[in-house]
Amino acid sequence: MAMTKDFLYNQFKRNIEAGKLQYGVAQEIPSAEVAEILATTEYDWLFVDGEHGAHDIRSIVEIARTIEAYNMTPVVRIPEAGTGILKQYLDSGIHNIIIPKVESGEEVEQIMYWASYAPRGNRGMGAGAVRAGRYGRITDYLERINDEMCILPQIESRKGIENLEAIASVEGIGGVFLGPIDLAVDMGHSLNIFHPEVEEAMEYAIKRIRELGVPVGTIALTPEQAKRFADLGASFLGLGADTQFLVQAADTALATFKSSIGK
Repeated sequence: MAMTKDFLYNQFKRNIEAGKLQYGVAQEIPSAEVAEILATTEYDWLFVDGEHGAHDIRSIVEIARTIEAYNMTPVVRIPEAGTGILKQYLDSGIHNIIIPKVESGEEVEQIMYWASYAPRGNRGMGAGAVRAGRYGRITDYLERINDEMCILPQIESRKGIENLEAIASVEGIGGVFLGPIDLAVDMGHSLNIFHPEVEEAMEYAIKRIRELGVPVGTIALTPEQAKRFADLGASFLGLGADTQFLVQAADTALATFKSSIGK
């Protein structure tokens, strides 16, 4: 039976390369139902947080399959870089991967080595038999994957900011993701991402990465902050999370009913 969709084509990567702002939402809960609820909104990408959320490869693939029917792209943050985990996620058809706490160009070169086939890298060839190549039905997978995969090193420390140009200049990365919360902690400002030093570092990072011709994204906590990041040149933004929405809605509903009842 012929496939009716090009499962390898990476719309998220094309849009951020074109500077078309992509709105995203994070998913911490490992649930296909939660993913589908979020996919029926108008967010462009689903930030599946495999670093802090309770996800594993099975839940992530289930989430990816679930949202495939909707106009939303999965972007997965893995716990840490490694040849095994990158191979497994890429072979599972996850094309957009965020790598946390990257602090040097050498680290990115190593990540791209693990994620790439020879002659650049050492990724093992198994995609033709698994979901990545749709079980052998994507016959040109090997020829196309370098253009379709989107590896996104995440800068979230002082050292990462210091080595920003080397990180962003590695050939083949899809973009750079900035983590303002960890950056604030690393700078000694607790969770205050609005501290002037953190805001200055974020402004510098977004502008410089864009000057290098590389897409850049981050998270924003307020609409005002999101607008500022977008005006500076960010092309993909994470705006809230499933757990955050659930807590806020639950608290608001209870407070509203209590206020109405008066007891």
